Amino acid sequence: MIKVHLDQNQLFQHRNTTIVSNFSGYVSTYAIILRIIEDKGDSTIVVSNIAIFQWLKNMANRYPDGTFVFETIDARGTLAQRWALDIPTGVTNDDIQGAGLLSLDLHPQPGFSFEDVLLAHFYAPILTSTTFPLTQLVTLLNAVKLEQWKTNLAIPLLARILHTRMEGWKSKTHSSEQHQLVNLFAADPAGLKLLLMRFRVLQWYPTLGEVLMGETFHLLRLLKLQLDDLAVEEASIPETILQVTYFLNNQQPQNAEELSALLERMSGLLAVEFETIEKYLRDHPDWITPELIEQIEDKFSGQSLRLARKIATLRGLIRPPKPGTPDLNWNVDTMLSWTTESYLPYQAWCNRQEQFDPDLYAIGDRFSEWLMQNWDNIHANSKRMVFNILPNKAADLKRAGVVNLVLVIDNLGWAFSEMLRDLFQERGYFLAGAEPYMAMLPSETEISKKCLLAGAVGYQAIDDKTYKGMIEKGWVPYFNDNAFRYISDIGSLSAIETIDAASYVVNYLAVDKALHKSADEIGMPHRDHIHHLLEKLVENTILFIEKHGLQENIRIHVVSDHGSTRIPAMVQNDLDPVFFKTNGFDARSHRYVIVSNDRFAGLADNLKLDCFFLPANDFMNPENVLCARRGNRFIPTDKDFYVHGGLLPEEIIVPYLVFEPATVSTQDLTVLLKKNQYRYRMETIELEIGNPNDSAVEQVQVNLLNGNVESEPVRIALLNGKKNMAVQIKARFKVTSILEEQNSLHIRVRFHAHGEQHTFDVQPKIIMKKMIEEKSTNVFDD
Repeated sequence: MIKVHLDQNQLFQHRNTTIVSNFSGYVSTYAIILRIIEDKGDSTIVVSNIAIFQWLKNMANRYPDGTFVFETIDARGTLAQRWALDIPTGVTNDDIQGAGLLSLDLHPQPGFSFEDVLLAHFYAPILTSTTFPLTQLVTLLNAVKLEQWKTNLAIPLLARILHTRMEGWKSKTHSSEQHQLVNLFAADPAGLKLLLMRFRVLQWYPTLGEVLMGETFHLLRLLKLQLDDLAVEEASIPETILQVTYFLNNQQPQNAEELSALLERMSGLLAVEFETIEKYLRDHPDWITPELIEQIEDKFSGQSLRLARKIATLRGLIRPPKPGTPDLNWNVDTMLSWTTESYLPYQAWCNRQEQFDPDLYAIGDRFSEWLMQNWDNIHANSKRMVFNILPNKAADLKRAGVVNLVLVIDNLGWAFSEMLRDLFQERGYFLAGAEPYMAMLPSETEISKKCLLAGAVGYQAIDDKTYKGMIEKGWVPYFNDNAFRYISDIGSLSAIETIDAASYVVNYLAVDKALHKSADEIGMPHRDHIHHLLEKLVENTILFIEKHGLQENIRIHVVSDHGSTRIPAMVQNDLDPVFFKTNGFDARSHRYVIVSNDRFAGLADNLKLDCFFLPANDFMNPENVLCARRGNRFIPTDKDFYVHGGLLPEEIIVPYLVFEPATVSTQDLTVLLKKNQYRYRMETIELEIGNPNDSAVEQVQVNLLNGNVESEPVRIALLNGKKNMAVQIKARFKVTSILEEQNSLHIRVRFHAHGEQHTFDVQPKIIMKKMIEEKSTNVFDD
């Protein structure tokens, strides 16, 4: 059989065919056909000229039926064959050719019609819906690519397909409001998107909405659209923002309650809204409460990453409760919790506000006294000294496939942890863990940093006292030979061309140098300058990570050797600086002095009321040391610079922080109700809050939402990954007729992770009992 195809547009794709494209080829093709007929063979001939096609038909008339089969190849048939789809009768060959469909490498999804294939490819997959996707309106609007759509609409077939789908959507709407919405989309999808941006803001300002949007405002309110995922582009709606600004400027809240009410009426989508709240709180810091800050975070949760630092600044204006006096019998964990959750937040707040509380030195001295009384046990057994950090983290530092960057930031007290956390978070690296450790005594660089880096229990136990030797040689027995590389400054990090070590230890001194200078010398407040320094440190760290492509296998560790404190000149000094200057003390610092053996042996015991005695051998130091207690000092100080060497918590407590890139989504915390039976009275609800994530979470808040339960929320400042914590909520249960409140406890948990706020609810079952249970009157055994 001889198959002859007329293919005027070169659509036929087949091997082993004879192609006849012009008249000169007709004669040779005629001879080939005669030979095939004589041999009773089969062949396929493709002809592009209709006259030749007709000549071959005339030739076929001389032979029996079935010798020849003639077929015209067109765009419709070819496309139907390729896509295995029925082509609608209204679609012409010219339509297909004009749209370039035959040149597309497309594989239609099962179940798609011809129209669906074109809509999905040329417009967006969501347009394959046969009804208007009202619940996915934002997805639909975001799928509109204006330039691409304009190009498509210039092609007749693609324009008709879209028009037909729009008409189909209109015909299937369930209300006139939905019909109007489809009309708005069909006429101008970009215009509808802007309209909805304006509406998303103005629905919180209904009076403005009615004036600015007219009947459209009422239409959109009736539709109850789901617009939470619609990003509001402020640059696209300037007139709306201007009118909201006028409205906000006309409001004059007189107290915290009125400001809270104004905040509740805001959309939470505009910068001007936050700026308005921020201005009032800066002018009235006494209005700030934890509850108001949480309301602000809730309202502006969609802008949490952009506003994180500003909200943190507002939170920092809240005066923390003044710490109580710690108990000398507390264990290490309890004392460290007191320092990080009570003393240091209050001390840092006083520092920021330039409000020095003289009582704080006496409270801090209680910690110092505890540290001295328990030194031998803490030093030997607590695992919370700076020299314990690297051994404690040995498993992390040995993790296969991970490069560790250890930033040793000299003089980084615990109070700077949040600043560093925020800076790394802005660059996509999140806090995976935070733990407090204690500096060596005295809290000075030579002793504490070298014990930290050498993992040595005391200065006397260090053989090689060079930083490079301690890092690159001292740890060889415990790690591989290429485990550590010492980098003397952050600038040298950029010179590394090849990653040939598991851990890079960077010595960073800039913070310490800045804190020892006055604010006048550095030209700005210390906190602002430290922020700038840490910002550059983080920037250089990120450059190193990106240079070597370590984004997915880096682990950043931050450690410090000691903290520091400011002591204004007016703070009482029970020491006489002149005495220590003229009586043969070998060396002096503001907070400690070195004492010779002979001089040390002759010191009066009453000096212990104002100093701590540190014998060289007992503390494994090279010399005997006196450390000043409370706010005492051996050299005059003022509030313009920081000093260290003493035993106050801000000098002793340092952070160990770990930062990692966010590689997995955040899981909700776990909530375990320890008991489930309660009576209608004041009860203590015991919960265990767990963090199943590898990274730490912060600002955990637990609320009870039952209408019949009176309680205050409980808060956890930080919960490390894979850790849990017990909390107690004092709650008064009232009698209720609502069955759900009788049978379950509605608990809402909020927390921050990876720079975002998360909220979830749990409703564990409970059993409510009356205050006095009635005894059974049944006289028979059951």
